[in-house]
Amino acid sequence: MQFRHPELLYALILLVIPFIVHLFKLRKFQKEAFTNVKLLKKVVQENRKSNQLKKWLILIARTLALAFLILAFAQPFIPSGKTAKQSTSTLLYLDNSFSMQLRGEHGPMLQHNIQQLLENSQQNDQFGLFTNNKDFGIISPSEDQSELQDIDYSSNSMNFNLINLKARQFFNEHPAEVQRLVLISDFQQNLGDLNKLENIAYHFVKNEAQNISNISVDSAYAIDKNLNQLSLRANFSTTEKLDRDIPISLKNGEQILAKKSINFKENKQQEVEFRLQAEEIENGIISIEDNGLVYDNELFFTYAETPKINVLSVSGSDADFLNRIFTKDQFSYINFDENEVDFSAFSSADLIILNEVEHINTALQNQVLEKAKEGTPVCIIPASNLQLQNYNSFLSNLGLPIIKNKQNKELLITEISFEHPLFEDTFEKEISNFQYPEVQSFYNFNKDASAALAYQNNNAFLMNSGNSYLFSAPISQENSNFQNSPLIVPVFYNLGISALKTPSLYFEVGQENIFDVNIAGNGDQVVEIQQNSADSFIPLQQNTSDKITVTTTELPENAGNYMITYQEKRILPISYNYPRNESDLNYLDINEFENIEKQTDLNTFFESTKAAQQIDVLWKWFIIFALIFLTIEMLLLKFFK
Repeated sequence: MQFRHPELLYALILLVIPFIVHLFKLRKFQKEAFTNVKLLKKVVQENRKSNQLKKWLILIARTLALAFLILAFAQPFIPSGKTAKQSTSTLLYLDNSFSMQLRGEHGPMLQHNIQQLLENSQQNDQFGLFTNNKDFGIISPSEDQSELQDIDYSSNSMNFNLINLKARQFFNEHPAEVQRLVLISDFQQNLGDLNKLENIAYHFVKNEAQNISNISVDSAYAIDKNLNQLSLRANFSTTEKLDRDIPISLKNGEQILAKKSINFKENKQQEVEFRLQAEEIENGIISIEDNGLVYDNELFFTYAETPKINVLSVSGSDADFLNRIFTKDQFSYINFDENEVDFSAFSSADLIILNEVEHINTALQNQVLEKAKEGTPVCIIPASNLQLQNYNSFLSNLGLPIIKNKQNKELLITEISFEHPLFEDTFEKEISNFQYPEVQSFYNFNKDASAALAYQNNNAFLMNSGNSYLFSAPISQENSNFQNSPLIVPVFYNLGISALKTPSLYFEVGQENIFDVNIAGNGDQVVEIQQNSADSFIPLQQNTSDKITVTTTELPENAGNYMITYQEKRILPISYNYPRNESDLNYLDINEFENIEKQTDLNTFFESTKAAQQIDVLWKWFIIFALIFLTIEMLLLKFFK
């Protein structure tokens, strides 16, 4: 037994008062001579014994009544568990990722968890709560419960490390003797490994889906396009093999463009090709019929005519190889002789190439540097007989290494940096043996730079600093056979298509996505991205003389087809989809985790913690006993003769 106010037990000293009173009443009386009557003496002796018994009984009753009254004010109790008297702090993580759309025993798992949260937030002490996309802070019974009711599915997901980071921050702000972290999830394998924090009790509430069969539209991409036809390929996957035909439809808004079916009898992954008319698809949707997860049943995409990329070159030698690479179907290519440059063409250039120009005059330098500041890529191929001081001043302004000297020595170009951004998605696999191109002479530089291609001695052949690229040797036929190498096409073609970042078929929600809108910015006017007239946002953007570079990160939050507008004009359709990592329904076995409390549902957790905190209060019983002994005292005084 324990006491809520043990300091009041000092009042038990007052129990000496009844004893003092009792002893005072037992003091000896003076003897007086009296007639020696035998009968009277006997009556007096019996009466004296009776009075003594009565006084002792009254003393006991009075003492016990006072003792029980003092103990009642000290509020005695018996704790039900070890943590009953300790301060507690509870934090709940509610997994609201898309995998929680599956149905459990009581319906959709997330909705069932929300209902239990609403019930227990009214009946239990306050607790902290966070989800994959929102931190609710402390939830108390007096708060409006509408925030809990509005919890929706999120494309975000957390792993154990992020959950622990949130928990550490919360318990630092709300310290307590007992700290509980409750994870409410289906515990997919993408949670990773659990590294438990010290002094925190972990509770796992695992949601079990009744049926984990799911079919997903994973991705789509264009594989071929000509004047009249577009070939679109879509990838599908399932969690288990299915011997039945699954209907697929491809629509542009409400217009059905194609219908097909797939069967997963032999393979859990399938690929379907659609052949469409090569015309703009503003609201493309590829959809399937599936009773599993809902979010991955549709894939949104847009297809629009890609604007031609403006490539401008200034040449001091033959530029025919550039003309063959930058074909008219994708590029608008123009070349100027170094002595006959039309500087007005620079304003619309998306890529500038200086092809073996011997002397870069001031006017040309100013035009190139101005475009470079706007983010326009610049590629420099040095001339065999260049003016060193003139070149070095220009290279320094671009942030590139400067030339030290020229070396007349044959070198092979043997190294490809496959991870370089210039070669992203270019090679299906790394290759080590190929027909190495060579150079007869090359330049040495004062420092290293990021190399996309390198010689056999590991010095850079093609280097870059930001959007500025530099060859370390002339590539004319007189000095190198690089123009005849298979490498020349991916180098310059990739430079060309990276110059204007046109929107893909779709982007992923929650990722950093960068693309260019091929319009000239005008003052304070900005582009907007909108799904309808009531739902729009202004993305991060950078204006240049001929295009606007748009970056989206946290917005939009929802998958769908959107439209880029400028000055209230519809400019370009664009699409976003949720990442598909929640579609892979593989789960952790939480029985493998040690020192973890496992609960079947939230109600069970709250009931167990409430029972551990519960105490058996005894003060009422002590009041009752005090009243009983006071009553006994009164009865003794009145009726005991």
